[in-house]
Amino acid sequence: MSRWHPEFVASLRELCGEGAVRTDDASLMAYENDGLGFHRYRPDCVVIPRTSDEVKEVVRRCFGQDFPYTIRAAGTSLSGGPVAAQGGLIVHVSRLRSILEINAEDMYCVAEPGVVLDTLNQALAPHGLFYPPDPSSGSASTIGGNVAENAGGIRCFRYGVTANYVLGLEVILPSGEIAQLGGPAGGLGPSCGCDWKSLFVGSEGLLGVITKVWLRLKPLPEKIWTLLGTYAGVRPASETIVDLVHHPSVPVAIELMDNHVVRMLEASPMACGFDPTCWLLLVEVDGPSELVDRIADDIEEVFRRNGAITMEKTCDSEERLRLWRARKNTGGLLGQVTPDTMVQDACIPRSEFGDVMEALIAEAEKRGIMVVSVFHAGDGNLHPNFLFDGSHPDEKKKVEEIGTFLMEMVVERGGTLSGEHGIGNDKLKYIPLVFGEREIAFQKALLACFNPDNQLNPEKLFPHRSYVGCCAPPAS
Repeated sequence: MSRWHPEFVASLRELCGEGAVRTDDASLMAYENDGLGFHRYRPDCVVIPRTSDEVKEVVRRCFGQDFPYTIRAAGTSLSGGPVAAQGGLIVHVSRLRSILEINAEDMYCVAEPGVVLDTLNQALAPHGLFYPPDPSSGSASTIGGNVAENAGGIRCFRYGVTANYVLGLEVILPSGEIAQLGGPAGGLGPSCGCDWKSLFVGSEGLLGVITKVWLRLKPLPEKIWTLLGTYAGVRPASETIVDLVHHPSVPVAIELMDNHVVRMLEASPMACGFDPTCWLLLVEVDGPSELVDRIADDIEEVFRRNGAITMEKTCDSEERLRLWRARKNTGGLLGQVTPDTMVQDACIPRSEFGDVMEALIAEAEKRGIMVVSVFHAGDGNLHPNFLFDGSHPDEKKKVEEIGTFLMEMVVERGGTLSGEHGIGNDKLKYIPLVFGEREIAFQKALLACFNPDNQLNPEKLFPHRSYVGCCAPPAS
């Protein structure tokens, strides 16, 4: 019997099955962090419901208890969102992975929160449809987490982010009540009042538990071209980005990889034959066959006009996958060359890329920390990865100092704290850079309407947003 709330744990085992409730140290260790890996908090218990009805009953039973709880799916997020920052219970919804409906005629689908993004698109392809948001973790990340973080991804420059595709949600409020917000037509609910579903997209698991999602779909494009150019440095690459952003074709994706990433790629089994000292710019365009052929030629000219050293252009599906593999396997490469990685996420005006990157590289070199960058340049995302050894406290402190330097510089230049990873508990201290006391108080008041005692996912998004019950630890 668990020493943590034994009667409650026993009731969870009776509801969800013996194997669906974990209280042993080995199991709990796997839930200490998300994909960020920088902050670790061990929960007291994890429950893995089998069905939507079980999730609803678990949430109902949590209401009024004297411990916090947090919802988690794949855990691929990169801001410390689905971690038990004050201990308590984690409700793991990854077993809710049914695609409930694909309506090809009206171009929408209905999915449970544990459906993996790539799995959804594989199911949609035979219908001639796809779901455009495309985070790099698409082979593992889930629909529920994507909605909670308002995920973007590689295709977001042209197609937009998750918020552009959510037609409706079924949610469980912390009180245990179930609400449907919107639906297949993207309506505003039975009252035709406020668009409440939009509050939940990007709410980082603070307002309620998502159990069902209606998603807008798009027709598969007739033809796709992928173009890759190499550059001698960040300046000519960033100038190309600005020109591409202004191009009337609106490319699907504009991705930038720095020379450190290229060097790692070329030293790995996935080497593509690139000059290891270059910067890479990867661009994709799609559309009707004849039209997109002309657009691809125009984009190639933009590359060359801005000093591209070499160019590759292909519409062959296998060759396109080869080029994208270089981009999507970056995280795995970093894990092979450093004990620890801290990835940051901000959004800046695209004309600032050159100045910000040069200043960040200089600051990292001054502190003896290596910074590696690969990001969705089209919509201004900036994702620098700081490589360090967490067993050395001085290195961890340097990384935290560089993170503060970055965020202050980003805000000064008109940017914001997150492009797509969210705030979680990693960026709490930076919130006052963007919001004053009145703005923070207003947003906390809105949160309090749904989650008045912060029992659901405390210590996230805003400073001093903690749950303190009779058995919960005090705020950190």
